[in-house]
Amino acid sequence: MDEHADAVREALLPLAVFGGWTRATYEFGDPLELLYALSRVSDALIYKFQPQLPPGSETPWAHDIHEPERWPHVTRAQYLAAFSRLGMTPIGEATFEPFFHEVVHVTQHQRPQAPVEITGTLWPGLMFGQMLFNRTGVTVRAGAQHLVAGIADRSPLHEVFMRRYRETLDGSLGWGHNSQWKTDFRRDYLTDTAFHFNVDQEPDPDQYLLGQPKTPTPTEQTDLVRHRCLTRPLQDPHASHRTSQIGRLTIPRT
Repeated sequence: MDEHADAVREALLPLAVFGGWTRATYEFGDPLELLYALSRVSDALIYKFQPQLPPGSETPWAHDIHEPERWPHVTRAQYLAAFSRLGMTPIGEATFEPFFHEVVHVTQHQRPQAPVEITGTLWPGLMFGQMLFNRTGVTVRAGAQHLVAGIADRSPLHEVFMRRYRETLDGSLGWGHNSQWKTDFRRDYLTDTAFHFNVDQEPDPDQYLLGQPKTPTPTEQTDLVRHRCLTRPLQDPHASHRTSQIGRLTIPRT
């Protein structure tokens, strides 16, 4: 940090404002790839704030290629101090909002229509200007019309490298120890008027080479991009739930 914090903060600064940076030409190690690498550091530092995998779970791929149980344990204050050196600020107290909060555990409310209520916080979330860097990890109580226990807290989490308590999927999956660093960080922004999700996602012309998959309903697609995972059973269990096939999303703030 003493040697490199200022340089990293300056390199990332164009990303802090919505619309402030776009990739005109590709260059290895550009701000999106640098930010992805930094997110991997964050994943390592918040790993031990998280619960263990449920008994009987298969070991996620990211766990197989690392020894995460040997990663260091830091305090909340140490984590925040490190990333504050890079210009990041903690997400404050707020009612549940998928933009800010990652669901770690769901206690099912007896009333299906009961709203999502935060019952605990496991690790802090961070903003870099208007851009989300890392969501706050929370436990919640919710009715099944909003979040279903065993799905909202157990289905694969997209655009995340590693979590201790569940399977994750990101663009580094399947690539070697060099090529995986060409993975882009997913950018979500909060402006005065809207939540902007997955702003760099462009349609992939090759994604339907093997046939167009069945897609979730519009409501399911919106939930998938906002939460980065399934929250309830899909109406069509054969529908694809890859967020890269859904694209960007803007939701006005109320």
